[in-house]
Amino acid sequence: MSAAEVPDDDGVPRHDVPRSGRSGFTIVDGRQVHYLEWGHGGLPGVLCLHGGGQTAYMYEELGAAIGHRYHLLAPDLPNHGDSDPMVDGFGPSGIAATLPALLDQFGLSRVALVGASLGGLSAIAFADAHADRVAAIALIDVGHRLEPEGVRKIIDFMAAHESFASLEEAAAEIAKYLPQRKDVRPESLTRNLRQRSDGRWEWKHGFGRRFRGLPRESHPADNLDTFLAGVEESAARLTCPVLVLRGAASDVLSQQGAEEVAALIPNARLETVEKAGHLAAGDNPHSTVNLVSSFLDELRW
Repeated sequence: MSAAEVPDDDGVPRHDVPRSGRSGFTIVDGRQVHYLEWGHGGLPGVLCLHGGGQTAYMYEELGAAIGHRYHLLAPDLPNHGDSDPMVDGFGPSGIAATLPALLDQFGLSRVALVGASLGGLSAIAFADAHADRVAAIALIDVGHRLEPEGVRKIIDFMAAHESFASLEEAAAEIAKYLPQRKDVRPESLTRNLRQRSDGRWEWKHGFGRRFRGLPRESHPADNLDTFLAGVEESAARLTCPVLVLRGAASDVLSQQGAEEVAALIPNARLETVEKAGHLAAGDNPHSTVNLVSSFLDELRW
């Protein structure tokens, strides 16, 4: 019987335990970090970093598929999910700076990184600063050149809704935003939304509040050069094997952009996730899991 099937007549809250894995909390440098975990310390380590506005649960399919042969750790990034925010310095380099202490806490000296979007940029920054701790990287739909209109679409959606009256309302809005998704189940959205004392549901990230009040000229989509500053140089310095995945229908990472970042990184190759956009792991989890797991299985660390 899974956690979701345990009767709750005694009033004990049900914790959202990932399939075949574990969910927990730890304190790292004074910050609470929520994480998902599969496998154990005797297996090769894999650190999975989710995208902006997402949570660690985006890696549930990957963890369930490879957790028997890898020790896979997926934290909620700062300012996301059930992890505490950062006081300052939020961004790829700031996130990367929080990772050594997290890895040390779990006894992970050297890992393969899987990073989607913001998590991918953070993976590049971490590998550039700590090359000795990184065995390989799988980048999911991210590079040093991104498409402004695709980024604008993401930011505008996250900023559009201060809160939702119900999970059903949230599901309806997400379905409009992601029409390629076959089904958006309201009950699954508690992983991305939390209920306030007034009964409304708000995102488990601070992007909506952060971007809603920005003047038009400060829109992130119009300032990508600033946000991506240094990424090209860091990517060119990577020495480990790198898999670049692009969603075939992505409006954030173009085919040209994907080819450019794969050519820039010395030991990289490019693969395509068919029937997927920027959110490749959610659009086509089967293909994404197969491509990432095949890449990891080629390596030894």
